[in-house]
Amino acid sequence: MPHQGSENGRKRVFLLAARQPELERLLEDAGFEVDSRRRPLDNGVPAADVAVVFRGRLLGRNQATLIHRAGIPVIEVLTSEPMTPSTRNWLRLSNRVSKSDLVQIVRSVADAE
Repeated sequence: MPHQGSENGRKRVFLLAARQPELERLLEDAGFEVDSRRRPLDNGVPAADVAVVFRGRLLGRNQATLIHRAGIPVIEVLTSEPMTPSTRNWLRLSNRVSKSDLVQIVRSVADAE
């Protein structure tokens, strides 16, 4: 079950990406509590209001699937144009989206929950 905000009232974002320190900083500056991981999940899905998954060689499609099955809305950032359509709880974006636009998308998805 997704975590609906942290103890301090901030929305919690789970960021699964090999290297995204700039995005992590931007999310924190936007008021989010960020749980950032660089490796595939191996001990379950952490509590979060929304997850951002950067897919690549290390982080395959199954990571977004695990998070989605846990009931957490997923924003999956792909290395190419998405081949399948987005849904209400699983957005698929190209990595050409700017970091500042991605923060706005995260804010919108987190507020919808």
